[in-house]
Amino acid sequence: MPHLILLGVAAALSGFLTPTERPDPAMRWTVSASAEDGAKLVFGAPDTDDVRMMLTCRVRSGQLDVTVVGRRGDPAAVELQSGKVFARYAGAGHADEETPGAMDIEFKAPASDPVLTRLADTGELAIVFPTRRIVLPNAFAEAHDFLRLCRVP
Repeated sequence: MPHLILLGVAAALSGFLTPTERPDPAMRWTVSASAEDGAKLVFGAPDTDDVRMMLTCRVRSGQLDVTVVGRRGDPAAVELQSGKVFARYAGAGHADEETPGAMDIEFKAPASDPVLTRLADTGELAIVFPTRRIVLPNAFAEAHDFLRLCRVP
């Protein structure tokens, strides 16, 4: 029994011991919408193909397509955290065409997803891989506006 308790404590602490990364300060959140492309929320360097995360939807569809850019060797699953709300998303991974050594992890999520709802409420978001945690800058206004466009009325 003591071994099980130690394993539980070790597992809980491992999340706190994962190295934390912060993206380049030149990167920022942008939101856009058009009749052809739908709505888009992107975190990356403006006016470049250097993107770390992208969420898209057809306006009022209630369904999001999410792409997280990881490193080669990252699993095709990612955990997203917004405050104390978190979820793990299994997706499909493939080499990123614009960034050598990067991998796109793609998955779908409903616009009502609790982590994304919390993101729209607070602007807080972290991407967690087994070997690192990436804390993104606040996206309150952009995420709120993006999800408002994606939600079913």
